[in-house]
Amino acid sequence: MKRDFDRFMKCLKKAGARMDQHYFQLPVAGREKPVFRERVYCYELYHQIRNALGDDFPYKLDGEVDKSGHPIIRGEKKPDFIVHKPGKMNRNLVVIEVKPITVKDDVGRLVEDLKTLQSFIDEAKYYRAIMLVYGDGKQKLPERIRSIVRNFSRRCKGRILMVWHRGPGEEPRVI
Repeated sequence: MKRDFDRFMKCLKKAGARMDQHYFQLPVAGREKPVFRERVYCYELYHQIRNALGDDFPYKLDGEVDKSGHPIIRGEKKPDFIVHKPGKMNRNLVVIEVKPITVKDDVGRLVEDLKTLQSFIDEAKYYRAIMLVYGDGKQKLPERIRSIVRNFSRRCKGRILMVWHRGPGEEPRVI
């Protein structure tokens, strides 16, 4: 699985570098500044990852799969992305949650997503999990976000990775 995960990470970086400003912050009529819209970012990232992975990648990329009623994964979880072999619990590669940089002002949302990632590692035996934060590449990733993710990652023996996608045209990078 390590080799498949490494290939996925290369494709994630390539996909992120192909995204333009529109998908990071959406212009809104009647507002001076554009706004972060997580769904807009995620849909474009999904498109770019699928293109980068090609048809020969041995896993499927799915977005927002609702796991309520799943016989193994408890609760009503719906991660932003999963990379897996549908119907097989022994071939779960990576689960991803995405948040804009503005999550620094609402850490409750960040913690909820990290709990989801932890449950997919613990219950569904995902090989890795990614907390992907995007936007505002003008400054450093806030320590508050780094610290919270680092604490969850320790609980999961380092299997949750912190990835920051600073801005358009840049590769997301593991922090």
